[in-house]
Amino acid sequence: MLDLLIYLAVTVAGYFIGARLKKQNKSWKWVGKLQTLVIVVLVFLMGSRIGASEEIVASLGTIGLISFVFTIIIMIFTVIAFTLVRRVMGFDRYGKRGSARVAASAKAGSAGEADGMEGAGNAGGMEGEGNADGEAAKPRLNSLTIIMVVFVAVGIAAGYLVLPDSFIAVTGTLLMITLCTLLVLVGIDIGTEGTLATNFKSAGWRVVVFPFVSIGAMLLGCVIASLFLPFSVQDSACIGSGLGWYSLASAMLVDYSAKISAISFMHNVIREVVGILFIPTCAKHLGYIECYCLPGASSMDVCLPLVEKATDSTIAVYSFVNGVVLSAAVPVLVSIFMSL
Repeated sequence: MLDLLIYLAVTVAGYFIGARLKKQNKSWKWVGKLQTLVIVVLVFLMGSRIGASEEIVASLGTIGLISFVFTIIIMIFTVIAFTLVRRVMGFDRYGKRGSARVAASAKAGSAGEADGMEGAGNAGGMEGEGNADGEAAKPRLNSLTIIMVVFVAVGIAAGYLVLPDSFIAVTGTLLMITLCTLLVLVGIDIGTEGTLATNFKSAGWRVVVFPFVSIGAMLLGCVIASLFLPFSVQDSACIGSGLGWYSLASAMLVDYSAKISAISFMHNVIREVVGILFIPTCAKHLGYIECYCLPGASSMDVCLPLVEKATDSTIAVYSFVNGVVLSAAVPVLVSIFMSL
């Protein structure tokens, strides 16, 4: 619990630093680049801890399969929960309520017609959407995701082959320092942006409900997954509580269990990748609100442009709010389930 308080404190401190910089019309343009560097160090250290365990390295193939199955279970439960709650709360498949449905239906009809005639249109999903030059937009993996996967692999190889035991012994302390640095930078980034309160206000209380639906669906999925996969309900909850934030959750779990940390990393990376690939299809065939639940916390950053292109600007705000709430919940939930 002490770790949780530290994580929350440094994030809030970073936010106030960022807010103060914004009031003074100052900005730290290098914060984004420094965040990337810190994340690279973080996943390298985490990978080195994993690579130092010969047992885990020998079972990485099995861990990958388990992570994939776990991810699919969590995502299915989350989509079902979003659909049920969306309907109960009166949202149609375009994320509209009441009289706004007529306009949404008209827009969808026009977009669908344009999709058939010109291969463009928002409601038709990314497959049919084009830019000003008529080129089709397609889902793409974020470069940061690729970098993270590469550096965790490098860390595993280094921990297994070259890093001395004396270095591995201090990686726990180094991870804690790196985590706190990352959270300060995240807080500064949010503070300098200055749109947090505005986005929450514009989304309305009904949409703020959905991130908590995502958390509830994740927990239910974790219980079900533990019945089929080789870990306990507590382990399952620790893995699922990453909510798509692979760099933070997996690093926090290293001291809890290197194996669970490895599964957490793979699960959250797979969740982001699957989200990137299926956001357009989900928006087209299931619903606008459902599509942003797929990647979890990355709905506020990596996947946000894709959500906006597959839906509209209003849903993009909902997607951002979803990511903010889930990201704030990750250190809380992981810390709680680790301590049970």
